[in-house]
Amino acid sequence: MIGGVSILSLDSKGRLAIPAKHRETLLSAFGHKLVVTLESQDHLLLYPEPNWRPVEARLLALPAGNPTLKRYQRLVLGHAETLEMDSAGRVLLPARLRELTALDKDVALVGMGNRFELWNAEEWDSQTADALAIDQADLAQHLGDFTL
Repeated sequence: MIGGVSILSLDSKGRLAIPAKHRETLLSAFGHKLVVTLESQDHLLLYPEPNWRPVEARLLALPAGNPTLKRYQRLVLGHAETLEMDSAGRVLLPARLRELTALDKDVALVGMGNRFELWNAEEWDSQTADALAIDQADLAQHLGDFTL
């Protein structure tokens, strides 16, 4: 499982150094290839390549006649790029994806189980503050019987 939040800095070339705690897991369980893609304007998705393949297959299986789903396919599949970790555990994030999501210098690498999300660090802090402010009664209504 991929978890935890790391605040990192992109270098001047736009490379992200995967933290050692994740790098070791990624290399031993998944190999050195990651797939990065765009899902929304505020963050990128970063999958170990084997975890990306089922997602890619589900996206390709979406109904072809639905214009909204077709646009979503184009967004996610069209921006998907395979990255290779170098010997220092760095990946070069495509400049266009960095621009589209306002990833500049400080970023938050957020483990989400089977993938990472990559956020602008300030935006991640805002998301965290919003999540901490969720009304607990409203949350309970949506969660039903789910508990941690």
